[in-house]
Amino acid sequence: MSTRTKLMTAMAVAALSTTLLSSTALTPATYAQTAPAVLPGAIEFAQTHSDIKPDPQARYGRLPNGLTYIIYPNKTPPGVVSLRMRFATGSLMESEQQLGLAHFLEHMAFNGSKNVPEGDMVKILERHGLKFGPDTNAYTSFDETVYMLDLPKNDEEIIDTGLFLFRETAGNLTLDAKAIDRERGVVLGEERARNSPSYRAYVDWAKAAFPGQLYGHRLPIGSTDIIAKAPAQAFIDYYNDFYRPELTTVVVAGDIDADAIEAKIKAKFADLTPRSKRPLDKLSFGTYTPQKATAYTYVEAGLRNSLQATWFKPVDESWETEATDFDDMLDDLTLSILNQRLERQAKATETAFAAAGAGNSTVSKTAETLTLSITPKPGKDKEAFEQAFTTVRQYETYGATEDEVARELADMTASLEAQAKGEKTRNTGAIVDALVGTLGDREVMTAPSQNLAFLNKIKPRLTAAAVSARAKTLFSGDGPLLAHMADDLGGFDKPAMLASYEALKAKTVEKPAAIVKKAWPYETFGKAPAAITRETVVSDLGVTELAYANGVKVNIKPTTFKDNEVLVNVRFGGGLTTIGQDKALPLQAANWVGLYDGGLGKLDADEIKDTLAGRIFGLNFGIGEDAATLSGGTTPTDFALQMQVFMAFVTDTAYRPEALDRLKSFLPNYYQSLSATPNSVFSTKAPRLIRNGDLRFGLPEKDAALSVTNADAKALVTGILSTAPIEITIVGDITVEDAKKVLATTFATLPKRAETVAPVTGADTVSFPTANLHQVLTHNGRADQNLSYVAWPTTDFFVDTKQARATEMLAEVLTLRLTDEIREKQGASYGSSAGSVMSNTFKGFGYLAAQATVKPEVDQTFYDSLLTIAEDLKAKPIEADELLRARKPVLDRYDVQIKTNGYWMGVLPGIQADPRDLPAIRSRKAEVEAVTPADIQAMAKKWLIKEKLLRIQVKPADKPAGAAQ
Repeated sequence: MSTRTKLMTAMAVAALSTTLLSSTALTPATYAQTAPAVLPGAIEFAQTHSDIKPDPQARYGRLPNGLTYIIYPNKTPPGVVSLRMRFATGSLMESEQQLGLAHFLEHMAFNGSKNVPEGDMVKILERHGLKFGPDTNAYTSFDETVYMLDLPKNDEEIIDTGLFLFRETAGNLTLDAKAIDRERGVVLGEERARNSPSYRAYVDWAKAAFPGQLYGHRLPIGSTDIIAKAPAQAFIDYYNDFYRPELTTVVVAGDIDADAIEAKIKAKFADLTPRSKRPLDKLSFGTYTPQKATAYTYVEAGLRNSLQATWFKPVDESWETEATDFDDMLDDLTLSILNQRLERQAKATETAFAAAGAGNSTVSKTAETLTLSITPKPGKDKEAFEQAFTTVRQYETYGATEDEVARELADMTASLEAQAKGEKTRNTGAIVDALVGTLGDREVMTAPSQNLAFLNKIKPRLTAAAVSARAKTLFSGDGPLLAHMADDLGGFDKPAMLASYEALKAKTVEKPAAIVKKAWPYETFGKAPAAITRETVVSDLGVTELAYANGVKVNIKPTTFKDNEVLVNVRFGGGLTTIGQDKALPLQAANWVGLYDGGLGKLDADEIKDTLAGRIFGLNFGIGEDAATLSGGTTPTDFALQMQVFMAFVTDTAYRPEALDRLKSFLPNYYQSLSATPNSVFSTKAPRLIRNGDLRFGLPEKDAALSVTNADAKALVTGILSTAPIEITIVGDITVEDAKKVLATTFATLPKRAETVAPVTGADTVSFPTANLHQVLTHNGRADQNLSYVAWPTTDFFVDTKQARATEMLAEVLTLRLTDEIREKQGASYGSSAGSVMSNTFKGFGYLAAQATVKPEVDQTFYDSLLTIAEDLKAKPIEADELLRARKPVLDRYDVQIKTNGYWMGVLPGIQADPRDLPAIRSRKAEVEAVTPADIQAMAKKWLIKEKLLRIQVKPADKPAGAAQ
């Protein structure tokens, strides 16, 4: 039931996200009677060592060969099955001669086995409707390797195929030397693409943080030299030592019969035998070494400025129990209150840091850490550190208030209550991943209702006194290791950090001021509701359309997809079509800042949070091509509050300048990192290039971004909120009548609104470039990093929806061809893909694009290969099998998506504003099914014209950055 907060440091999260971290349950008594003896070092289920009972829906078992399995029947979404196979091994188990092979071996699982020739596994899965990447994937971390298959259907054949491929991976990989050689370039391409200043800083920090331990020397990507040269035998040795039944767990969740799945697992995996006698309990990961307060610095161009203080304790490998859960929940509560204080402080104009937070983490097989992470405002490193650490010292000295504890407990309780009410319709993907997560963390998988019951049981012990006592010892580990990572230390070096820390430790701190909670003042809006002038039931889609006399329109779709979930979108028509390029900077600021941080006229952002503690609501704001939107998720109980929150921001948004000022304090740090990788350069500049220099897209230059005023941003947003046509979409666990009752007290009370909006001259036009079609951009990262991109102009979606679907399928086929040629045959890239963008808003605008991350010297090869593929697609129709592998994943994913609230929230907003939307929703599947090889060839001839394509290369600058400590 783990409630543990497994938070990594901010730097670790950023770094590792760019790497490869990337029926009836068996009771403990029954398990002991039926299962074989557990070998030392083999997988064990936490409940056999715990006083916590597992989720009764999960079935646990162990085969005589030691392989373990978990089966979890679940019908959300209907017909879907998720398979996972976890090996309790990762980069920490490698020898010095195998650095990177745990991850490399994961690649080889898709490259040949006893019964599946090299290159066939992915094709087999595509024929069953699984797309490589979204549905077929794997990851390797420090202590586990997990293979993932998300099956779009639960028919017996596809489940058997998935389990068969898992069995091949577990014991039948061929690991052919020539196949390994062909894959080396792909793995090196992955290392090349994901290597960044933040990753390099983390690796260097880890070596300093964990002296005498393997962690800092066993990053999953490993050694490029070993990746390039390791012999096949080194792979075979690792495979035999660690891909063995005692370390293997198969997890199956979804719309299944548990008995049938258990029989299949037994039939397919019972004959799996160990291929090594290596003891599993003799591995050493180094010795934890207590540290005193010390300092660390890392300097590299393009690295964002950050400060950290990390405290350490020996790794805790105890099993989860109710006692450990109480301690963990107390820690969660204690840290949450501290983080609320730091967040509140960060919003103050006089504060020297833009953001700060504290979190604890278990570093695999290595240590327990607690880290205070700080993002200083420009030029205020020392002051930021002192202010954030002073807040920590205040917390240690004076503890928490009753109001703070009550607020956080209210939020925790509301969250667990909402989860418990939605327990029977939890998402299968989330369940299967949670089950896998418990294996590595020695935790028991529990149901939301169990978690809520446990919180209610221990809540009397979660007092202000208990939190205050924990606050005094929270930062009592070894250390801290004070760290400053930046492109320029600005004088806040190792001696300065240590001096500041020692001075602050000795300083007497004042008691912080108490926070006063206010009442929620936006329950009524004081006007009689407008009448409903039209009510139309779109029966085939299960949608009720309403039109009110004040111009507000509403779409309501009650669903049974997920209990206790209601999604809401408030659409303000117009979007970019009413915002010219002269308003590009306020537009950017509006999308960056949002609304919440600026608060309301009667409550600032922190007061809103305090006032509405224990309530479930959301507030996201953005301006898109055809509309601005307010969106959020809530529960049936808090639906009325959700609508009140939306109404409050529509009628009384404050747009306090502190919100934009705080955002600007992040910008220099953000901009300095943008040239560090080809991906960041591309993502900021390419959107504008593709749209012929339109200033509303892409990222403005730093000085321009810093020049935007709050008044300009506020004027733009308040103009939209106060005048634009409103269309509300409500999807989820709600009835039409209940929605009407709440609308009558909220949006039906608004003054009369126009029902349509006229575009600003020129703002409703976006064009593809016709000149300067070869653009070369540069980055300051590694000299071997490069991004290659090509886009052909097409047209908008509504010119011909059948043509748009055929173009979508052309993009899918192009992705298959690129994967086969650039990744598999050439080994030139870890990632290559294609996609189609056809605007629903801008007439005539669309494009078909392809890209890959390759070495700079391979840019021309990629371009030539892409043109060769394009000419072949134009010259002859594709084979039926290739169309099947391109189309089936799209159709099967669609069949899954339409059974989710998220899908309908994606397609229903705006259906009353644009009468073309409903026919497009209805026709999607049939039009995709109707696409023929001839249609794809016709689209290739129409769009893939060499003379019209835009080519963008992001290559290294002449002087790539280097690291220095």
